[in-house]
Amino acid sequence: MLAGARKFPERVRSSRDATREKRKATQQYERSKVIGAPADEVLAWVAEIGNLPESLPPIKEADRADGSGDRIWTKGEIPDRGEFEGEGYFRVFEEYRRMEWGAEVGRDYSGRLQVADLQDGKSEVAVQLYFGERSVEGEIQEECGEGRDPLVEGIDATLESIRRQIEEGSGKVKQPSATG
Repeated sequence: MLAGARKFPERVRSSRDATREKRKATQQYERSKVIGAPADEVLAWVAEIGNLPESLPPIKEADRADGSGDRIWTKGEIPDRGEFEGEGYFRVFEEYRRMEWGAEVGRDYSGRLQVADLQDGKSEVAVQLYFGERSVEGEIQEECGEGRDPLVEGIDATLESIRRQIEEGSGKVKQPSATG
């Protein structure tokens, strides 16, 4: 179980060529939350495309881009950054109680949600986000206020939104502003 946010350090690797060019490695964020419902129930709820606007603070609309496959279309708004539309993949692995998603064109972004059974009918939901060199992660971090991490705040808002929906049937948490 995770006690808090972990931002894994940036790694710099040298290429084998004579210029020994440096490149930025993927940034990873990870958070988790205990939900008062069994793991299978939680996974079934979060895996529904129609529930994405109810659990992901920036998402306003979501649908299958190809009707039935693993392509997804989303529309949303990020405070201080404006509206966006995007397409990507969205895959559910029920046997592992895991979901994976990401953007493949123009951005290096992906994520994973894992649900684990706990005692007393509860479960733990863990979210991992990965931001590569072409993602907006660096821009978002530069825009945020000192001592804040809007990406961690966004994951926490998502996890709290999932908890509220499943445990209370109430609304999602507002997307945190990057600038405070």
